[in-house]
Amino acid sequence: MGEIIDGKRIASEIKEEIRKSQLKPKLVAVQVGENPASRVYVNNQKKAAEELGIGYELVEMDVSTSADELKSRIEKLNTDISVNGIILQMPLPAGLDAKDFQAIINPLKDVEGLNPANLGKIVLGEIGLAPCTAMAVWEIIKRENIDIKGKEAVIVGHSSIVGKPVNMLLLSSLNESATTTCCHIATKDLAFHTKRADILIVAAGKAGLIKGEMIKEGAVVIDVGINRVPVLDEKGEPVLNENGKPKKKTVGDVEYETALERAGRITPVPGGVGPVTTAILFKNLLYACSLQK
Repeated sequence: MGEIIDGKRIASEIKEEIRKSQLKPKLVAVQVGENPASRVYVNNQKKAAEELGIGYELVEMDVSTSADELKSRIEKLNTDISVNGIILQMPLPAGLDAKDFQAIINPLKDVEGLNPANLGKIVLGEIGLAPCTAMAVWEIIKRENIDIKGKEAVIVGHSSIVGKPVNMLLLSSLNESATTTCCHIATKDLAFHTKRADILIVAAGKAGLIKGEMIKEGAVVIDVGINRVPVLDEKGEPVLNENGKPKKKTVGDVEYETALERAGRITPVPGGVGPVTTAILFKNLLYACSLQK
């Protein structure tokens, strides 16, 4: 049975380092329209910021906000010297393309690492302000002393916020790089690739995509997926809550129980990459603040 990598412990270590910093940065989140899931995320950000002694402000804009109005607000935050980090909450209302506005955010204040300038630096081997989830994977690898030199690393998922930047991070050192393969859910014979992986990173957004039989014995498995699925009873029927609605649980992209039997080390869901991602947001903020001094 594999060793479980404790993401909560790693997140606590990062947060403790942040608390010890002499810098006192301020983070501003911009939310356009009302979205329940986004509201939960905003509340969690605010709570985490308060725990770390970090300034936090939420800028709420109406759902009818135009592209020019949003651009103007971001540009004001770019030039506000009291603001060290800017987050654009997703999703944006229809008609507003997130990429257009992420490109406007000052790269030095882009704590989510989604400005093209910051994404491009990863390709050059410069690890600065990179996407938080990708950096969480990288942080886990470093803090758990996972040797990547010459190892076969397979990434399942090719998004611009996880799969692609993780691929580049694993190639970022000339002397310590892994040999990487980037797959996705449409990859033919996915198991052929995953079975070769010494390090398997899964960020495909599909619950239970990777079964234990698809994992190399002793591999390191980092499960980035977050999926809400029904809780089932012994007969495979949905378990209902007190309101008569199906209960749900959070699972990853990896079938955890079967993977645990084959993996050497594995991150659970929840409690793995997720807590580290939240901590990385504030680590990025601290780094952004240092760049602005």
